[in-house]
Amino acid sequence: MAKEKNLRLIGLSALMTTTLKSMEETIKAVKEAAPQCRIMAGGAVLTEEYAKSIGADFYCGDAMKSVEAAQEVFNEQI
Repeated sequence: MAKEKNLRLIGLSALMTTTLKSMEETIKAVKEAAPQCRIMAGGAVLTEEYAKSIGADFYCGDAMKSVEAAQEVFNEQI
């Protein structure tokens, strides 16, 4: 869907450690299908280091960081 809709940003959140592997797989699939799409990741069990290690473009530890990431993406020139 990210490719068909030409999405520029997707947000992912992991609330349990059991979802971290799925998050990593999702990021990989999105990057392959829609390389133009940036990914912000956060959640109770996620750290900035881990988010970067699984390919997230942004680590958003709180709602304000999500807003800042979105502003950065949507203010970019295409």
